[in-house]
Amino acid sequence: MRALVCFFLMIGSVLAAEPKVLLEESFTSDLSKDWFWGLGTWKAENGVLRGFESGPRRHGPVKMRKLPLQDATMECEFRLEAKATFAGIIFNGSQERGHLVHLVMSKDQLRILAHPKKGETKELIKVPAKLAIGEWHRVKLVFKGPTMTATIDGQTLSAENPCIAEEKLTFGLGGDSGGPEGEKAGALEFRGLVVKAP
Repeated sequence: MRALVCFFLMIGSVLAAEPKVLLEESFTSDLSKDWFWGLGTWKAENGVLRGFESGPRRHGPVKMRKLPLQDATMECEFRLEAKATFAGIIFNGSQERGHLVHLVMSKDQLRILAHPKKGETKELIKVPAKLAIGEWHRVKLVFKGPTMTATIDGQTLSAENPCIAEEKLTFGLGGDSGGPEGEKAGALEFRGLVVKAP
């Protein structure tokens, strides 16, 4: 009987340790209303969220989603097409607070940018990288207090700043798709987006 109780306690602790899935996007149909704002043209289809610049050039494509986070893990895959130069994932506080932290994944380098206060940008780390155009790349982001660790295709970089510990209310997927000529210039694609709480 004692062995049975120990077994169930062990199973319970294993289940309790399993991370909670906060978001899992299949990108097989229209985006939910939690995807609330964006620049450029975006479409979710066949398991892929695809975006490209459109209209007068102001900014590369970006698509925003509501999802309150503090300590959490985010995983997805991304692809740069044609003249696209980088993909990014940005996390924001309230509308008044603005950007908090930004991971930039370009063809030749990886960067983590912090925004200690509204309107201020601080580069925390920049390392060389080689991201092939037209190929899928895997990214895993881990937030733990003031630290963000990013692993892209097995290459890991980590940075720390007090603003990273602030509550992240929204995040955005985007980057530079190659220019204002739309899909003729290039596109950004994302798939397999999963966010888990610790």
